[in-house]
Amino acid sequence: MRALALTGNAAAPGLALVERPAPVPAAGEITVDVEAAGVGLIDALWATGAMPQQDGFVPGLEVAGTVRELGDGVTAFEPGQHVAAILPGAGGFAEVARASAALVAPIPDGMDVAQASVVPVNTVTAHLALTTVARFARGEAVLVHAAAGGLGSQFGQIARTLGAGRVDVVVGAPAKRGTARDLGYDHAYLRDRLPDVPERGYDIVVDPVGGEATADAFRVLREGGRLLRVGNASQAPDVAVSSVAHWLENKTTTGFNVGAWLSRRPEDGAASLRWSLAAVASGEIDVPLTGTAALGECAALLERLLSGATVGKLALLID
Repeated sequence: MRALALTGNAAAPGLALVERPAPVPAAGEITVDVEAAGVGLIDALWATGAMPQQDGFVPGLEVAGTVRELGDGVTAFEPGQHVAAILPGAGGFAEVARASAALVAPIPDGMDVAQASVVPVNTVTAHLALTTVARFARGEAVLVHAAAGGLGSQFGQIARTLGAGRVDVVVGAPAKRGTARDLGYDHAYLRDRLPDVPERGYDIVVDPVGGEATADAFRVLREGGRLLRVGNASQAPDVAVSSVAHWLENKTTTGFNVGAWLSRRPEDGAASLRWSLAAVASGEIDVPLTGTAALGECAALLERLLSGATVGKLALLID
């Protein structure tokens, strides 16, 4: 099979098409003939060496396609069935991917396979983070940073779907305010004008950006509010949040790493993936698929992600 793997040295990393033996499923696993693979910022960071991985590593955390083979003990799927899968260990930028059957769900009838491939990571992350560690409750006010991007757009929409009283967002450029309006948010602020965000206005601040967004979060949280860290897209140095401020202001910081969570609670991932696919298929949640490329043309998609100009999600289409 063909796959895109990391190659080169630490000073000049990149991705190259290579030939690999097709994986074989172990007990509790399936293999998928990949038709589309979602492309995320973490894939770009792997490819550029910003997040180092070993030579030969194949990125890709989410795929959609057809079941190829079943490992021992797998009875919930059958060969040829259209499915989407989360791949915590990556490997999706390939013609065949191996997945834990616990992190696979059928694609709803009528749903486009490319669309299904960009649901598993971001939509599941947002759904699980809000319904577990963030302790979201109906009627709460939520502020989402980077809300026009692949991950942020899911947090804002899912918060609304779960019953948020208000969803405001922060975007990185004036042009993205239009995307925020299209997604139904109440108000969009600009990242370079964070002082415009009102003080003590929110129960939850969702922060996939880091840096200044993290430093400003306690200012805009209400008493009892929660800062939810879900990434560091800015690649800024770590930001200290005062433990005394946590105590005096009755505020909380929590984090959510979907890969770590699912490694211990795969049953949560299966249920959330089914919910997410159904919500997108019904139109309740929008995952804008704004760019696609063939397997050998991945570099253009990664450059778009690294530029910060991307709106929505990107996918590799694998013939």
